[in-house]
Amino acid sequence: MQYKDLYTKYNLLLPSKFDGGYLIITLYEKIKNREIEEYFTQKAINEIIADIKAEFDLDSIRPWPNIKDNLFHYFLRSHPDEPWKYYLTDYAKNVVDLMVSKLENPYKNHPLKKSVQDSFTIRHGEINTIEELERKFGRIFIQGSKKIITDHLEALEDELRDAYVELNDILRKEDQQSATVLVRAFTVVFRKFGERAEDITEAIISKDKFLGDLLNVVDRFYRKMEDDGRLNIDTVQKSKSDWEKAQEIYTDIREFFNSTDRKVQIIRRQINHASEKLTELQEQFSARAFLRVQIKKLHRTVLESSQYTAEGVSFTSNFPLKQLVHEPVRMLYPRYYDFEQPKPNFIVNVETDETYEHSEKLKIATEINRQQIINLWVDKAKDILENKGQLSIDELMKNIVDEEKDLSIAYQVASSMTAYASENRNVLIEVEQKIISLPKQNLSLWKTRIMK
Repeated sequence: MQYKDLYTKYNLLLPSKFDGGYLIITLYEKIKNREIEEYFTQKAINEIIADIKAEFDLDSIRPWPNIKDNLFHYFLRSHPDEPWKYYLTDYAKNVVDLMVSKLENPYKNHPLKKSVQDSFTIRHGEINTIEELERKFGRIFIQGSKKIITDHLEALEDELRDAYVELNDILRKEDQQSATVLVRAFTVVFRKFGERAEDITEAIISKDKFLGDLLNVVDRFYRKMEDDGRLNIDTVQKSKSDWEKAQEIYTDIREFFNSTDRKVQIIRRQINHASEKLTELQEQFSARAFLRVQIKKLHRTVLESSQYTAEGVSFTSNFPLKQLVHEPVRMLYPRYYDFEQPKPNFIVNVETDETYEHSEKLKIATEINRQQIINLWVDKAKDILENKGQLSIDELMKNIVDEEKDLSIAYQVASSMTAYASENRNVLIEVEQKIISLPKQNLSLWKTRIMK
C-alpha cells in the first residue's frame, strides 16, 4: 500500500455521519446562512447535536467530548485569543464544497458544446509563435479547461444515471398507473436523453474541428522548420524546437480528447440502453392491450352463450367451458370416393350493361380518333420539314392548339418529332435558351428548331 497514511487516518479525514460528519455539514450551512457566527461556542455545537438526534429520531448520539478529539485533527480549531470558541478549517470547508458541487454540479444546465467551444477554439491568425501556442494550449495553461470538460462529463453521467433510475421507477409502477400517465412521465424523463445526445454530437463536431485547426498550426511550424533548413541554417534548431513543442501540445490535447471520447461512448451506451427501456415499455403496453382484447372477446362470448332461467344463469352447449389438448382423429378413406352426390352446376347469365358498354366504346373511339389526329399532324410536320428544310416546334404547337383546341395533342406531336430527330442522323435539333409561352396555355418551352 503506497499511501499508508490514507488507511491509518481515513476516519480522521472523513468522519462518519454521527461521529461528526453531520455536525460539520450543519456548522457549514449555519455559518453560510449567517445563523451563527464564524467563531462559534460549544453551546451552538451542543444545540446542533441535539437537533441531529431529533431529526433522525435516534435513541442516543455520541456527545461532543467523545468526538471532538478526532475533529480537531483536520476540521475544527480553537480560537487563539478566545479558547472557548471554535472555527471551521479551510479543509472542512473544501470537503463540504466538494460534496455540494458533486450534488449540485453547475454544469448540469450548461451545454457541453458551449464548454468545448469556449475552451478549445483557434481563431484565424491568433497563433503565430510557439510562445502564443504554449500560453493558450500548453499543458499547464490548459488544465483549467480540461477540468471544465471533465466536470461537465461527470455531471452529465450523474444526470443520466438519475434519469435512468427514474425510468426504472416508472416501469415498476406499470401495474399501478394508466398507460397515458406512464407514457407522459416516460417522455418527460426520456427528453433529457434526446437533448443530451444532440448536445454530445455537436460537442464532438466542435472538438474534431478544433483538433483539425490545431494540427494545421503544428504543420505550419513543421513547414517553417523545413524552410529554415533550406534557406536559414542559423534558425533551424529553434524552428525544430518550436515544432517539437507544438507536437507535444497536440499529442497532449489529443490524448485528453481520446479519454473524453471513451467517456462519451459510455454515456452514449446509457442513452441507447434508455431507448431499450422505452421499447420495453411499449412491449408491456402491447401485452396489456392484447390481454384486454382477449378478455373483451371472452366476455362477449359469455354474454352470447348464456341465458337466464328460473334456476339461474345457464350456458348453451357451444360455450367453451374448457378446452383440452387433443389430436384430431385421422380417417383413412379412398381418395376418389364421393360421400355425397355431386351437386349440379348452374350457369348464370349476366345481363349486359348497355350504359357501361356504350361509355367504354365511346372512350375507345375517342382515343382512336385522337391517335389518328396525332399521326396526321406528325405526317404533316414531316412534310413541312422535307419541303422547307426546317420546322419550328413552338409554331407547330401553336397551330395545333388553335385548330384542335387540345394542348395534349400538340405536346404528343412535338414529342414524336423530337424523337424522330433524335433517331435520324440527317436531322439536327437547335435549342435556343429563349423561353416561348403559348398563348392562353399554361406551358412554356425553349425556342426549338428541327433542321435537315
